[in-house]
Amino acid sequence: MVFLFLSFLLGLTIDVFSDSGGVHAAASVTIAFIRPVVLKFCFGSVYEHQTIKFKNVDFGAKIFYFIIMVLIHHLILFLFEIFNLSEILLILKKTLFSGIFTILLCVVTSIIFSRKT
Repeated sequence: MVFLFLSFLLGLTIDVFSDSGGVHAAASVTIAFIRPVVLKFCFGSVYEHQTIKFKNVDFGAKIFYFIIMVLIHHLILFLFEIFNLSEILLILKKTLFSGIFTILLCVVTSIIFSRKT
């Protein structure tokens, strides 16, 4: 519950400074809500036993986790931003291209800040 509240505050802060009307808060709360399911799907038994250390998991599983979370976040964000299903191709195009850039940033950040001991 605390994680959902913190994700709402993060999204709301972004919305206040970018004057976007709550779309970031909605997308942030959505991915915070589905996060346990995605973690279990991507990391399997490591997550079930609560022994997950993000630096110790397989790199492919980490990238798959990034892809799922980023694409869901961006899809929700652009669905609420455009809010017109007749513009579904525009929504999917924006989700794909901004998602690719965000995933690349996540992978590069993960590589830079991961420590192998």
